[in-house]
Amino acid sequence: MIVVGNLNKLVNKILSRIVKGPISKYLKISSNKVVAYNFFGNGYGDNPKYIIEKLLESKQDLDIIWIVSDVSTPMPNGIRKVKYGSFQSMYELATAKVIIGNIKNFPKPRKKRGQFYLQTWHAGLGLKSSERQIEDSLPPQYVEAAKRDAAETDLMLSDSQWTTDIYKNWFWYDGKIYKSGFPRNDILVNKPKQIIEKVYAFYNIKRSSKIVLYAPTFRDSNNTRDLYSFDFKRIKEILDRQTNEDYVFLIRLHPNLKHAFKRPLYEFDGQVMIDAQNYPDMQELIVATDILITDYSSSMFDAMIAEKRVFLLARDLGDFEQKERKLLFDLKNDVPFSFSSNENELIENISLFDENEYKNRVKAFEQKIELLEDGNASRRVAKLIEDRML
Repeated sequence: MIVVGNLNKLVNKILSRIVKGPISKYLKISSNKVVAYNFFGNGYGDNPKYIIEKLLESKQDLDIIWIVSDVSTPMPNGIRKVKYGSFQSMYELATAKVIIGNIKNFPKPRKKRGQFYLQTWHAGLGLKSSERQIEDSLPPQYVEAAKRDAAETDLMLSDSQWTTDIYKNWFWYDGKIYKSGFPRNDILVNKPKQIIEKVYAFYNIKRSSKIVLYAPTFRDSNNTRDLYSFDFKRIKEILDRQTNEDYVFLIRLHPNLKHAFKRPLYEFDGQVMIDAQNYPDMQELIVATDILITDYSSSMFDAMIAEKRVFLLARDLGDFEQKERKLLFDLKNDVPFSFSSNENELIENISLFDENEYKNRVKAFEQKIELLEDGNASRRVAKLIEDRML
């Protein structure tokens, strides 16, 4: 059985390369086919998810395919799931009328005349330097893939003038940019009650409790335990006392930190501290959250859009900018969130929080970057795709 399995893998690999190569140009495009993916087959999520869900409401006869590593991943009816890296995935990509992706180096055949490739990206409002800004530190094979992707892209989506300028200046891209808002942010604006109930039920949290989401990002070179250590119970006591509410913590580390430590960072108890690592959709967690605490994650802006309280806790700001990534905003002056370099400062900022002042800072920031997030991005983009397929 092992020999047969290995032979099947080898045959599939060979066929995939054949379809990905020159033969793809001879495969006929299917006029009603839409192929979407999230990262490297990493489940059903991000901007492509929300575009597809809006397309599923269309009366058009669409053949919708999602490329996914785990074909048992739950998805709505009307989506055909295809295994990532398979011969069939290459065939679907080679014959799609529309391709919707969110990364630059996803393996796919070269785009053909008549195909429409929508690059939705995955980072939201840019906080950290990326792409051509850090070209010297990127692997050469990634730079090559990113340049090829940019040359094949027909359209990118933007949520603000800030994001548009980043794409124009730093993404090796000189094509069209549609300021539509990001589809994945529609639920942050609309905040569907069923999503909130879904998150609470998933973790069996009492509906009378409030959620604090702790979601720090990773470091490339200096992931030490003290950067992510956190006295959750101490912060909970402060919040409980200040607001007369009961708080629980959902803890969601960056995927790159999954194997960074030999011993677990936290002892989850299922009541005060809950592991939210494997929840499939970060946007849904933010919708259900009352407070976000992060360091350099662009989730701070997602939570801002969702009108949540945001507190920054970063113990290594100087080192991060010097050794990791240059930040595009001054976290102490440019963004509307309070900044803390240790837990004592965080507690002070939580205690001094003024909601009216916070809302005014957020409003001024959104006006400065010319943000467009009105909860209708998915509808706009789906309509654009439908028009392309007529």
